[in-house]
Amino acid sequence: MAVIGKIRERSGLLLVLVGGAMVAFILTDLFSGRGSGRQDQVLGTVGDEEIGALEFERRANDEIESYRNDFGQQVNAQMTEQVRNTVWQEMVKERVMLGQVEEAGFSLTKAEYDDIRFGDNILPEFKGQPNFQGEDGQPSPEKLQQYFSSVQLNAPVYYEIQKRRLTQNRLYSKYTTLVKKSVFVNSAQAKDDYLAKNTKSSFNFVAKRYDSEPDSLYPVDDKDLRRYYDQHKTEKKYKQQASRKFEYVLFPVAPSDADRAMTQQELNDLRDAFAASTNDSVFAVTNSESRTYNKTPYTEGNADKLNDSLIVNASVGAVIGPYQQGEQWKVVKVAELADVPEARVRHILLSTTKDKTEDVQKKVADSLLAVVKRDRSKFEDLVVKFSEDPGSNTKEKGGVYDWFDKKQMVPEFTAASFDEKVGAITIAKTTYGYHIVEVLGQRTRQERRVVTVERTMKPSPATFKEIYKKANDFSLRNTDLDMFKKSAEEQGLQVTPVDELRGDMRYVPGLQDANSVITWANRAEVGKLSEPIQSGDNYVVGILTGIREEGIPQMEDVRDVFTKEVVKEKKGEAWVAKMQGKTDLNALATELGVSQQTATDLTLSSFNLPGGSNEYEVVGQIFALENGQTSVPLKGESGVYVVSITTKTPAPEPQDLNIDKASLLQRAQSRVDGGLFNALQEAVGVKDDRSKFY
Repeated sequence: MAVIGKIRERSGLLLVLVGGAMVAFILTDLFSGRGSGRQDQVLGTVGDEEIGALEFERRANDEIESYRNDFGQQVNAQMTEQVRNTVWQEMVKERVMLGQVEEAGFSLTKAEYDDIRFGDNILPEFKGQPNFQGEDGQPSPEKLQQYFSSVQLNAPVYYEIQKRRLTQNRLYSKYTTLVKKSVFVNSAQAKDDYLAKNTKSSFNFVAKRYDSEPDSLYPVDDKDLRRYYDQHKTEKKYKQQASRKFEYVLFPVAPSDADRAMTQQELNDLRDAFAASTNDSVFAVTNSESRTYNKTPYTEGNADKLNDSLIVNASVGAVIGPYQQGEQWKVVKVAELADVPEARVRHILLSTTKDKTEDVQKKVADSLLAVVKRDRSKFEDLVVKFSEDPGSNTKEKGGVYDWFDKKQMVPEFTAASFDEKVGAITIAKTTYGYHIVEVLGQRTRQERRVVTVERTMKPSPATFKEIYKKANDFSLRNTDLDMFKKSAEEQGLQVTPVDELRGDMRYVPGLQDANSVITWANRAEVGKLSEPIQSGDNYVVGILTGIREEGIPQMEDVRDVFTKEVVKEKKGEAWVAKMQGKTDLNALATELGVSQQTATDLTLSSFNLPGGSNEYEVVGQIFALENGQTSVPLKGESGVYVVSITTKTPAPEPQDLNIDKASLLQRAQSRVDGGLFNALQEAVGVKDDRSKFY
């Protein structure tokens, strides 16, 4: 906070600094926590290059300390995890891409660095910030120079972080642009794309979907499964990532009756001091859990019956409570009784659109105004006929807006409702269009505004200790998975399986603040129960049930997936045999208990058959058929098909492929942004072992 004070004193750029900080945070989703010091253990590798814990922690801590000290922000566990992930991704990207950037000969000069900060090519992240704009709404180089100078002087650590990030992102952008420029689409590719989009086929077909019969009719034995496993285990789509699986039970730590009573008593002890306070804002910020001060309107019925009656009838300065609302105890002080003007009106809205210009609608509004001024009884009929405001329920309420205050409507409508006398009928022009407004009534409502001090009911250390003892007893008494599950069932505890926890995963379904559980799971031995692990307001006891190594999966790890594939294979074989040689589609559909379907003008590039099935290979086989030809049974991903072509329409000869080439090129270039780094990362190989340490 001292740094912020200096900036305020020296340059008046506090808002600008915070705005700039927000830009940098958005750029990288960073600034989130504090890592603990450790020996220079290896957290992971990028190719042959290691990422050590010391460098990783230094960079993470620099960002966190800058966030904490330069901007006065608190850091929690979630933010800690966020900054670690950001720093990790940056360090990986440096090792994957910076070498490529240097080999390509790219660099960033001081002049160019200044240019993207406050020159002619200001980065969009800064250009769009209101704090950096002049009176004309354009980026102000002077304000940006002041901002960067202030950061460099008053937040030097953050300045270096920001400089590194801006520099690297600029270099990555140059390299990515180079790759985009190297992407090429030739005429043959463009013609293939054109033909795929313009070659059409209409056909009738019968589909027997795999899900139309239960899997139980096609039993799979170990021999079937082993054969399929041996044939497909090395396929890329089945490549297994290193992961662990475990099961866990939760022991929730909820506030006890004593904890609730203690929170109530804490607020009860504040009553006299709150009543005597002459500075409610300081008192609320100091004593309220939310650390905020607001004078808010009290809505009758928010408290229990007794306290609600006390609040509604209390004089200014009275303190009422504590009373319970949800999981909070509250005390409120009646801060003021404010007079709030209200109005009741009815109106006709004539919206302005392209078809209904302002000039046209203004003439209609003038005409309607003249009509209702002569005869107010016609107002409701005109609302039904002309008004385009669904908010006023025109047909049911006659265009009436019941009592509202000055904050609820747009300024022009508010002026017509409050500045005119009751009975006045005027025209108000707003962004919605033209309103013919009649003031039906005006009044003053007394609003009771209160200042609230609240505390959430939370479990005490004694309650945590009690639940820990229960969880620890569960952990000690159960020594294997069967006992674990049986004991959980006896105690009414839900066992939650986690089938895959990869090294890059930082969350566990169903858990808050899961870092400690993840660290345990990545170090545990199979079959061993954990000690109680705190996760948010819960204790967790887990048992590791398996470890999967990277590469070819073990058959047990893919048993369920491969069993489904074998069942699908058996169904396909059986149905192909049943459908073989059938050319009468109506008869075949009746025999299979399905309906014949039709596809009209399906293009070669659309791999979606009617019914929502993605069938790439089947569509390709269909377009190999000639007019009038009926196919053999075609096995697809979702079922088996027999197709009869009715019309096959070749694509007309292309006149100009330049548009197709441009479209293909744009699509190819758009994939570079996301695909380049991923491709380089996959090529060099990245191993992330952070889960063993955090």
